[in-house]
Amino acid sequence: MFIFPQITQRKSVLVAVLLISAALFAVKLTPTIHVVDATPDLDTIIPVEFGEWKQIADPFTQVGLTTGGNDLASQLYDKIVMRTYANNSGDRVMLAIAYAREQKQDIKIHRPEVCYVAQGFQLLNKTNNTINMSAAKPIKALRLLVSNQNRYETVSYWVRIGDDYPAGGMSARLKILRDGLKGKVLDGVLVRASTAISDPASAVTAYEKQENFLRELLLSLPKSQKTILAAT
Repeated sequence: MFIFPQITQRKSVLVAVLLISAALFAVKLTPTIHVVDATPDLDTIIPVEFGEWKQIADPFTQVGLTTGGNDLASQLYDKIVMRTYANNSGDRVMLAIAYAREQKQDIKIHRPEVCYVAQGFQLLNKTNNTINMSAAKPIKALRLLVSNQNRYETVSYWVRIGDDYPAGGMSARLKILRDGLKGKVLDGVLVRASTAISDPASAVTAYEKQENFLRELLLSLPKSQKTILAAT
């Protein structure tokens, strides 16, 4: 016959105190202050025409914004905009913006280098870059060069979480944790510009055009809307 070990009253009280303390600590660590009260209407905020750029019919199907399908994207993001723009010179840039009102340890933005590889692309190169904006915090962006059979694509992107641009998954987790300890629920956005190219040698030129495109996009927005895409 199995005999349960005896638990003294003192031990029982100690266990109860520890459980209650753990519960109170968990409640204290649960973020309660939303940085953003409502999801912005990106369809309206992002203009179909700005500077020398104008929206056109999508010539390509853009690479998805998650490692899974559209169902996963709808779970991760509150709003998604995917468009293609062209200028008078015939340059084309594909724009993808994915916004999430809440960033958590288990639900956070998927980075393009992971999404592209998950969807059959090979990551050929990845470099850090800084996009300088006048009277604004410099944007910590990344450049990717990917390929899929005979198709090459250049990608310029950044991820904003709260008021920062974490460079990787671990940096994002630490940012979410630090602000979570202050009771804040951060919002986040992925801003991605991509271009299909035929020759990797033209990648640098493609990056520069993408970044000029993104600068013009930000400059076209009022300050209240600019902060949705970039930290100030």
